Amino acid sequence: MRFMGNKQRIANEILKIIFNNCKDTNTFVDLFCGSCSIIERVPNSYIRIANDKNKFLIEMFKALINGKDYPHTISKDEYSARRDLYNLSKRHLVLTDEDYAEIGWYGWMGSFNGRFFSGGYSGHNVLQKNGKTRDYIKEQINNTLKSIPKLKNVNFISEEYDKINIPQGSIVYCDIPYYGTKQYETSKDFDYENFYNWCRENKGQYQIFISEYNMPEDFKCIWQKEITNSLNTTKTYKPIEKLFII
Repeated sequence: MRFMGNKQRIANEILKIIFNNCKDTNTFVDLFCGSCSIIERVPNSYIRIANDKNKFLIEMFKALINGKDYPHTISKDEYSARRDLYNLSKRHLVLTDEDYAEIGWYGWMGSFNGRFFSGGYSGHNVLQKNGKTRDYIKEQINNTLKSIPKLKNVNFISEEYDKINIPQGSIVYCDIPYYGTKQYETSKDFDYENFYNWCRENKGQYQIFISEYNMPEDFKCIWQKEITNSLNTTKTYKPIEKLFII
């Protein structure tokens, strides 16, 4: 699934470093799971826990795992209607878990670059500069559905990261909202100092690994790699992805 900050291209490299730098444990916690590109590659021999604060994302994954089949064609009007429901839910509209899942489907499958309504409608059969067309929505749906069989026994949770009951000794992977980058609405007020302190306080309880561009001096970088990211259809940049421990 295409998702802002998606680790799909480097997930195997990240996991190799994590497993080479951790002690034996039977539990892997993806504390900010996003597209689940990390947790889907963790062996089934682990107890796998995937958490994300965004309930629209979590309920969508849970529904897909339970066999829900959503439309594979999304018109701009259908996309806009779900975006309106999403906006109403922030004010007064009470949603069921099924509502969260459906809005999540339209929001992620239909938004450019996986930006959940803030990226704009991506569309089907979009004309490219080379004269060819590209079906962004079909690509997103196909990529998402491919991952579902790999997530069958994952325990999905939607909670604040510091409210999760994590078994002692667990590997805890944190793909946090990157400091200084554009965020989803649900993560734009992320408290970085609180997160840094949470890591410090739980250093002896869990084996914590953090993906970021930069971290405070008491965090150690154990891996880095330059990658290419897309901001939109015309702009790209090449940040240095890093993996830290505390």
